[in-house]
Amino acid sequence: MYQKKIPVSLYCGLHYFKEILNGKWKLMLIHYISEGFLRPSELQRVIPKADRRVMNRQLEELVLHGFITKKIYDGKLSKVEYKLTALGENLLPLIYEIERWGQENQLVIEKAMKNDPKFEHVV
Repeated sequence: MYQKKIPVSLYCGLHYFKEILNGKWKLMLIHYISEGFLRPSELQRVIPKADRRVMNRQLEELVLHGFITKKIYDGKLSKVEYKLTALGENLLPLIYEIERWGQENQLVIEKAMKNDPKFEHVV
């Protein structure tokens, strides 16, 4: 298992937020699960650029940290579904606000990204 090289220091709520929700797809996963995309294949369809292994690891971390639950249905073909917990539901207004901010500032952000070489291959 991966172990951080630099110890985690938690000085304020932003540190807690960053440490627990740091991940390329975590906020999007919470958002799409809230919209009814409950199965891993559905999530992969709405986030097609997400590597399946990375997405599964982040889903497991969201389960571990209490943002979502995972239900496994037994049967001929096992089926997995994710649902938001109260903690995940509590995070939705913040996610919607971040989404609104991104949309309102889209042109400025796109201009800044064009000037930054690390976004050279972003579509």
